[in-house]
Amino acid sequence: MRNEHTNKTVSTAEKVKAIAIAFIGSGIFSQATFYFKEQASYNIPRILYPVFQLLGNKGLAIAMLILGLVLIFWGYKKWKNYDGKVGIFGLATVLSFVVFFSILFLTGNKKATSKTLIKTSEEKRQEGIEKMKAMDKPDFGNKEIDQYFADFNALIKERKEAVDNKDQNKIDSATVKYDTLSEKYPTLIQKLEKPEQKQQFALYNGKLSILWEEIK
Repeated sequence: MRNEHTNKTVSTAEKVKAIAIAFIGSGIFSQATFYFKEQASYNIPRILYPVFQLLGNKGLAIAMLILGLVLIFWGYKKWKNYDGKVGIFGLATVLSFVVFFSILFLTGNKKATSKTLIKTSEEKRQEGIEKMKAMDKPDFGNKEIDQYFADFNALIKERKEAVDNKDQNKIDSATVKYDTLSEKYPTLIQKLEKPEQKQQFALYNGKLSILWEEIK
């Protein structure tokens, strides 16, 4: 009994670490998208400072995009190793992106107080979520990604019908399919070359994840 409790505690702690790693990765990735244009100042991870010295702001941006994705993927693998649900991890990562992009857009306002920043950040976060939920499916000209989105939408419909009919077997079946489908996310997002495309992919995936989680 004690071993079971200990294992559960360890599992929970490792899942928290996984989310924290992905959160940091999301922050680095989000910040990198701004560094393709010259900035008055840069928040550079120490390990990437030589890259900035050698290749400038654009080299730094690319390196930070890669580092951010590596951290997110590392967090994802750790999460999966402790039987975490992929959908929850994906939703947490997308919300991390929303938070970081909101903060980054706000930090240009030097006159804003901390309370104002917090309030505005929350408003922007909610606004970002609403915009994300209203967005249309992006077209990347990639058949694998189109099929992924089609399968995701089909699963949302399948889950809704199962929940409406209170069919637990079909609910469980849809959940298994969802977890399997979500494992494709890290691979597919890396197929997109432009940061803007990766951002759109993450946001639309976040929309679908929210729609999935809203079905109760």
